[in-house]
Amino acid sequence: MRTREQREVIVRSLGLLVLRIATGGLLIAHGYPKLFGGENKTPPGPMRKIYGKNFEAAVERGGPDAFAQALEQMKVPAPKASAYLSGVAEFGGGLALLLGFQTRAAAPAVMFNMGTAIRKVHWDNGFYGEGGYEFPLLLGASALTLFLAGPGAISIDAVTGALKGAGPHDEDES
Repeated sequence: MRTREQREVIVRSLGLLVLRIATGGLLIAHGYPKLFGGENKTPPGPMRKIYGKNFEAAVERGGPDAFAQALEQMKVPAPKASAYLSGVAEFGGGLALLLGFQTRAAAPAVMFNMGTAIRKVHWDNGFYGEGGYEFPLLLGASALTLFLAGPGAISIDAVTGALKGAGPHDEDES
């Protein structure tokens, strides 16, 4: 029989796992086209199946050059480098959050990227609706939550011992 504390750790870790899968999966879907997209490019079969036909179209019209052009129009400094950094923050950060790998290192990159997206792209559209900042705000808040709470016991960080000494609840996560 498990103690109350053990049950709380399990439930908390399951909640963090759900948050990591949802947040990481969404970030991967937005970062992949930025890094690997372009004319005549298609995503791997499993990604097409998971993300659907709209994802395939996003990959076809994406790519670092297309994203850099969009960033240049928004007057983002060093648009080519910024395009790659944004793609890495979303795809790489999303993958890291999904797996619970280097969570507290990946989360700030995601938060910064979402903050920049809100400020440069979405702010003038307001909070709600088409082009609003509600979605990047939610992704940024999810990354902040994972930064503060850690990835939970069901993560690569927990398995590798990366959580030891990371915070007040680290003994619950190993």
